[in-house]
Amino acid sequence: MYANIHAHARDFNQRKKETIAHALEVCKDVGIDLFCDMPNNDPPTMTEKEVLEKFRLADEANVPGVRFTAYVGLTSNPEQIKGAVKIYRKYFPRIIGAKLYAGHSVGDLGVVGFERQFIVYDTLVQEGYNGFLSVHAEKEESLKPGIWNPNLPVTHCLARPAQAEIDSVRDQILLAFLTNFKGRLHLAHLSVPGSVDLVRQAQARGLDVSWEVCAHHLILDWSVMQGKGGIWYKVNPPIRDPDTPNKMIDYLREDPNGILTDDHAPHTEKDKTTDKFMSGIVGLPYWPLFEEFLRRHNFSDKKIHEVMFENAVKRLGVDVTRGITHQKDRRKDYPFNFYKGLEERLGFK
Repeated sequence: MYANIHAHARDFNQRKKETIAHALEVCKDVGIDLFCDMPNNDPPTMTEKEVLEKFRLADEANVPGVRFTAYVGLTSNPEQIKGAVKIYRKYFPRIIGAKLYAGHSVGDLGVVGFERQFIVYDTLVQEGYNGFLSVHAEKEESLKPGIWNPNLPVTHCLARPAQAEIDSVRDQILLAFLTNFKGRLHLAHLSVPGSVDLVRQAQARGLDVSWEVCAHHLILDWSVMQGKGGIWYKVNPPIRDPDTPNKMIDYLREDPNGILTDDHAPHTEKDKTTDKFMSGIVGLPYWPLFEEFLRRHNFSDKKIHEVMFENAVKRLGVDVTRGITHQKDRRKDYPFNFYKGLEERLGFK
């Protein structure tokens, strides 16, 4: 029923936040057929050792009907990049692609600066990489960290402005053209129309590039960060001003290849609300709610199938059997309900 191409289990040193086994069980109960695990763990998934450990954990979980895949992370070290390409070729489709963090988010995989990012693209081209490359696009030089004040959570949205995303998306497209990148470039969790406009322009110029949007960037705006519990909504890229979600809904509805995902990124209550103030929003248990949300916004059943499943598996180049249906409510598995307001508005139980 659903394909989730952007999610974070927290195995290894942060398993108390989320495990592959638990995430796959939630997927089974809510109807997610494909789970794609991001590499910014502790330690990050950059070598065959971490890859094989993730496979072992998924195999031991033995959750029928849910396909587990993972990304391999990239640094600006050419030897590490070459190793990542070898891992992809050896383990595809269990390794679904590579992930570049073009800026710091959660974890230590940030590749900051145009020159270092050029090394990534150029090395991938030299190695003949033609696989899927997902990019977290936020340009460090355009961030304003001095604005951030944890006592005023909404300042996070100002500290990571839309321009930082747009600038980085422009960089990734330019890098792909400059290096004659032959892989499938994918811009993760785009949150503003300006970023999607750049993707469309690049597509018109012949670049093989796609985009995704997270449910929280369609449903939430920064007003939720101004009330009680506002710190919980801290996420990278941040939720935007009240006018942006409806525009992004229109872009997703109109685009024949748009993809909906959730960037499922659990943390403990302590890590979200004290000291570290970690970024991340829980998404896995809410996919049936997301489907109803799209239906209420004039997405046909066919379009819902495309944005929540078909476009994703086509872009990844994998064959995934649809078959799981929503069986069980797993929203209470997590310490905070990010979508309570939406549930009340839709009468969703």
